[in-house]
Amino acid sequence: MKYGVDTPGKMTQGFGDRDTIYEDIDVLEADVGKYKPTDLPEREEELDKIHMALRPVTMDGSPRDILVYGPTGQGKTAGVQLKSEQLQEWANQEGVQLEIIHLPCKGADRSYHVLTRLVKELREVRKGQGVDEPSGYQRKRLFEMVLNELETIGGTVIIILDEIDAIGEDDYILYELSRANPDDVKIGIIGITNDLQFRNNLDADVRSSLGQREITFNPYNANHLQNILARRTAQALRDTHFEDGDEDFTHLKSGVLEDGTIPLTASLAAQETGDARQAIELLSYACDLADDEGVGMVGERHVRAAKEEIEREALIDTIGAETTQRKIALLTVVSAEMNDATGETTALHQLYSDLCEYIDANELKQHTFREKLNDLVHSNVLSKDRHGRGRGQGMSNMYTLAGDVNPRSVLDALEDDSRVGHIVEACVFS
Repeated sequence: MKYGVDTPGKMTQGFGDRDTIYEDIDVLEADVGKYKPTDLPEREEELDKIHMALRPVTMDGSPRDILVYGPTGQGKTAGVQLKSEQLQEWANQEGVQLEIIHLPCKGADRSYHVLTRLVKELREVRKGQGVDEPSGYQRKRLFEMVLNELETIGGTVIIILDEIDAIGEDDYILYELSRANPDDVKIGIIGITNDLQFRNNLDADVRSSLGQREITFNPYNANHLQNILARRTAQALRDTHFEDGDEDFTHLKSGVLEDGTIPLTASLAAQETGDARQAIELLSYACDLADDEGVGMVGERHVRAAKEEIEREALIDTIGAETTQRKIALLTVVSAEMNDATGETTALHQLYSDLCEYIDANELKQHTFREKLNDLVHSNVLSKDRHGRGRGQGMSNMYTLAGDVNPRSVLDALEDDSRVGHIVEACVFS
């Protein structure tokens, strides 16, 4: 039995059976690997600063080292790529030797892992794709390999370390790169991070050299997001275009978007983090729902349904990654809520004990069970309030689902678990 939300009606059909609202569907992809914007008018000031840091290359100088900060989805990577590609285009036209290495650091929790990736990328400049990452070397030897590759390449090399905060406090690679002076090559380092405190975790010497120029991408507001979405839809959707030559939301005309669709999408994203990627993904999902439904118009109901479904999928992923003990603890809270029972710790633990016995799971003491509930609070799945039991009776903890958590989505996630799933329906509807 599935408890999840209902999205606007879909019907089974063959591929290509009917018209679509899309002109170029990939434009509504938030991944810069699938679609790269050619301009970021909301980031003119930040782009000017990146331009200033790269401009010395056009004067036979070395590019400046910079750190680029900002939350997820604020155009940091897109902005750096846009300006670096413009510089590469200039270099190609002028016959200037320039190599730009874009190195994603996500998942590389130490400088060692970044170094192995960097050696691979530099070798592929010379040898082409398919070079293996070096393994079994100490990081000092790996950095020597980096220097050797840089000297072999020559000219100017700009190294973009995207999500460099993944390395935590292990700033060895930044320390060495910021001081490297290989023969016959000019080096520029661009660090991109979502962590506004990353600079403070760096060694003082690294901060003084690498952090001399810092560029911060602050969150987009709702107006920014409306304009970003308008530009995307003008390319992505049929019968959608700008009038009078101005590419902003107020000049957008569309035969497939209801008037409130983009404002609602932008407002929802701005209320949370001002994340353009989130706004684009939400609108893309809404457009998919409308297109699958075959209604020809994307409305506010599609946006709200898309938001609910995205949140549901994220919640299911979060719960699915939890331990069995936390899932059982979560089930006790859902059961209490749906049966109008108390969410007080002692009562929940009694139900928990019964469930553990039923599925033959190891039963935890009440204080450890409470820790599992608190872990779910920290994951934003549950909320906790403290209430007095009465004069002289002390305090008790009351647990409920967090305000934005849909209980039906929780049940879907729990039902998929091999140990807990078969007792969900009986527990909730007891």
